[in-house]
Amino acid sequence: MGTETLHLYIRRWIPNESYADMEEAQGAIKFYIHCVNGRHLPYVLAVDLKATGELIGDTGVNEVDGNPGEVEIGYGICKKYSGNGYASELVKAMTEFITRAFGINILYGRVMRGNNASVRVLEKNGYEFVKEEFGAEDDPYGNGMLIFKKVCMVCK
Repeated sequence: MGTETLHLYIRRWIPNESYADMEEAQGAIKFYIHCVNGRHLPYVLAVDLKATGELIGDTGVNEVDGNPGEVEIGYGICKKYSGNGYASELVKAMTEFITRAFGINILYGRVMRGNNASVRVLEKNGYEFVKEEFGAEDDPYGNGMLIFKKVCMVCK
């Protein structure tokens, strides 16, 4: 998949998460490296294919504004690799890691209405639908966001 094709695929579901140019992307990478090395939120990781090392997506968590101890999980897998269970495996692993490493026990997933694949990923991992939200700034199409929640003491 070419860079432009990947960019357009990602922009379909998370258009606000694309960078304007290489300089902006490099700045974000430096910021996220600093957070990971310092073990603080937001915690964002690249996802590569174990067999080849090829970059196939990313994942991360960020604190929910005004609610310390609660995070929102995000994830994305390139279209070329979707449908192989990687997103489900990724959400499971990140949920377990964040719960243990940061002592977080309330996690949210936000999905744009219509992104049924992401709904299935969250549901497979024990996230439960709690509400639909309209007018959120991360809902660029105005179709509504589906909010899912998982409460963990120690996620398994």
